[in-house]
Amino acid sequence: MNDMDDDFGLENELRAIADLLDPVPPELLDDAMQAFTLRTLDAELALLAFDSWEEESATRVRGHGRPRLLTFRAAEVVVELEVTGARLVGRVQPGEPAEIGVQRRDSETRLRSDELGRFTTDALSPGPLRLRVTPRRGGPVVTSWIRI
Repeated sequence: MNDMDDDFGLENELRAIADLLDPVPPELLDDAMQAFTLRTLDAELALLAFDSWEEESATRVRGHGRPRLLTFRAAEVVVELEVTGARLVGRVQPGEPAEIGVQRRDSETRLRSDELGRFTTDALSPGPLRLRVTPRRGGPVVTSWIRI
């Protein structure tokens, strides 16, 4: 037996004594788990309100190069997107400059919309992405993940 095994044994013994003499109230564990899940909740979630792929019938074949149209809605912000191949064109309403992050699992592309809320980016690779929009007024908004 090495020193590491002795340390783990001592730790387990101390945990058992603490559980016996001063157990953690069950409601505290629930509160702690809820607080942990909210640790990164710093933006309002914009839900997918429209996806042109869902509007097309399953019996029809999508035309090659046909754009995919998406609309995300939060309380005061609407994000409209058009995805064509590797190009993303979007608009944030209300139309005003906003900071936009096109987030991928391992990277983020930073953009700024113009005074009408329009933005664009090229060279998107297939896979999941979401947008984080920070308008001039109000808090940040994050879209749900989509696969392109």
